[in-house]
Amino acid sequence: MNKIGLKLILHIAYLWLIGINIGAIATCGIFVAPIVFNAYSFLPDLGITQYDSGILMTQIFLKLNTLLNVSAILILVYELLAFNLSKKTSFFPLTINIINVLLIFLFSFYFTPKIIEAQTQGAAATATPEFATLHLQSEYVFKFLFIMLTLSFFTRFVLLFIQTNPNYKSKK
Repeated sequence: MNKIGLKLILHIAYLWLIGINIGAIATCGIFVAPIVFNAYSFLPDLGITQYDSGILMTQIFLKLNTLLNVSAILILVYELLAFNLSKKTSFFPLTINIINVLLIFLFSFYFTPKIIEAQTQGAAATATPEFATLHLQSEYVFKFLFIMLTLSFFTRFVLLFIQTNPNYKSKK
């Protein structure tokens, strides 16, 4: 395999990684959370409370955090290497992905532990206005991460297209 082929495979693998994260976030936020938090309406005999649903959802997010944290490290390595090796240095993809890494770590290392801490104090601690604010903030970080990862995906996709398409001529 030649150098160009290996480079292309690495770029595609990176896009795949970003896509997996976008899909995982969408799956958790759009499909899983609404079902888990409304489990009682689907199975009234289950006897599950909103607090119990929160405990289950936290376990899902802990698994997601593992994926996100590994991805954050890979994103940082890839983006720093891409920035250092590029002839046309653009801060845009690097900036987007530094924001992504910060959002991932904010979600994983700040919001998730705070939510777990409240859950360990019992259902009453998760029914406070402070917890509701914390949870809402974590949702905003999660949604913003989804948007920024999507922006990163399309930015990298366009850059890959430009780099690999010999017929593409940029306007100078």
